[in-house]
Amino acid sequence: MGIRNLNKGIFFFLIVFMFVNYTQSQTDFIIHKVRKNQDIEKIAMIYDVDVNIILEFNPNTEIKKGVKLKIPRIFNESKEELNIPETQNIIKSETNLNYESLIGNITDYKKKKIAVMLPFRTKNINFDSIEDSKEIIKNDKLLNISLDFLFGIEMAVDSFSKFGIDVEVKIFDTGADRNIIHELIKKNDFSSYDLVIGPLTSNAFKYVSKSISNSNVKIVSPLSKTDLENGNVIHTIPSDDLLFNKIISFVESDTVPSQKFIIADSYNKIISDKIKKIFPDAHQFFSRINDSGIDTRTMVYDSLDSTFVKSRNIVFLETKDQGFVSNITSILNSFVNDSTEIILTTTNKNRAFEGVNISNYNMSNLNFHYPSINRSIRDNDNDQFIKKYSSRYNSFPTKYAIRGHDLVLDLLIRLSCGELDNNNLNLVESEYIENKFKYVKDKNGAYNNSSAYIMKFEDLKLVEIE
Repeated sequence: MGIRNLNKGIFFFLIVFMFVNYTQSQTDFIIHKVRKNQDIEKIAMIYDVDVNIILEFNPNTEIKKGVKLKIPRIFNESKEELNIPETQNIIKSETNLNYESLIGNITDYKKKKIAVMLPFRTKNINFDSIEDSKEIIKNDKLLNISLDFLFGIEMAVDSFSKFGIDVEVKIFDTGADRNIIHELIKKNDFSSYDLVIGPLTSNAFKYVSKSISNSNVKIVSPLSKTDLENGNVIHTIPSDDLLFNKIISFVESDTVPSQKFIIADSYNKIISDKIKKIFPDAHQFFSRINDSGIDTRTMVYDSLDSTFVKSRNIVFLETKDQGFVSNITSILNSFVNDSTEIILTTTNKNRAFEGVNISNYNMSNLNFHYPSINRSIRDNDNDQFIKKYSSRYNSFPTKYAIRGHDLVLDLLIRLSCGELDNNNLNLVESEYIENKFKYVKDKNGAYNNSSAYIMKFEDLKLVEIE
């Protein structure tokens, strides 16, 4: 993404250099009309802001009945105006749960505390030189992902503010260094937080999870898949097995008669054989092995000629090689005509299917279907969110920013519905801009997100099927 303006860089310096708890930053204000017997201290308590902040935004203003004051938005709107009680600790009984919407189950209005561990690596930044710092921010991919994710979190807190619930978020720079993480854990009491989100990378996340495993705090894996089975872990990325089963079930549910084919390179023979067991009548094809016994990850037209039937053909393509994807999709596309339909799919849509050598025209013509942890924003979808994000950060939200928003907003709402260990509540599926969540607790107590999408290329666009 890279830095696009100085404001973004300054915001970054304020967050990661000073390590302060940040609050929601908005450019608009709440207009408060002073009521009878209200002094500035009472007004400050209503909005949970410092008296000096109110005075700063209302210079030379006498606090008396009828006067209108500008109150900068922090996290919550006035509880007085929203008619929301200060605290509620009621947890709804299972029979009263609203399974249609998480929001309908909100009962806990206590302040929420979240720790976020991100690899900003501020030790690499020369804060004496803005130009040098901008260059580092521009070229550091991990730093950019962290920034985008953080901006998404801020947007989530902004979205959550309408419920009138305070949120405290503290940012910790892991430095992408185990020694720094060790010191953070040693010097901070993470058991005082409702959630610890991160670190981003799998190895760092495993280390944090094991290091604070004796605490009741939940550790959230936001972007990486892990095999941890600790009871304090929340896996937000659906597992490979879940994605595999998702696309298999989708194909099995297709009521149109079809012939099935499996094309794979030798590195994915296990997956090919697994699919073959599910669809015994499927025809298997493998990439060509040369005279030296090396997999060329290619096939030729003649290998598939006269293979496909006149009607529907479903082809599983299992590979992690971009060249092989390009090769196969080009060949398959040549067989498509008015009487022969080919639906391309895969159980593992990885980067090989996204490379510059992959023709979107071929993918669209082959009706490419795949399981996905997220959907993509389409034109004019969530226009309000995009406009608000673009206005605040002067850039289009990346998938990491949207992930940060969707994930943290969902967790804040779930926290406000009562205990995260409410199994019935976790089965309520929620959906936001690009992500959806429904958690299933495994035998070890870890929570796993069991929600995923089936996406399809159609008319050169990605379409959500289910």
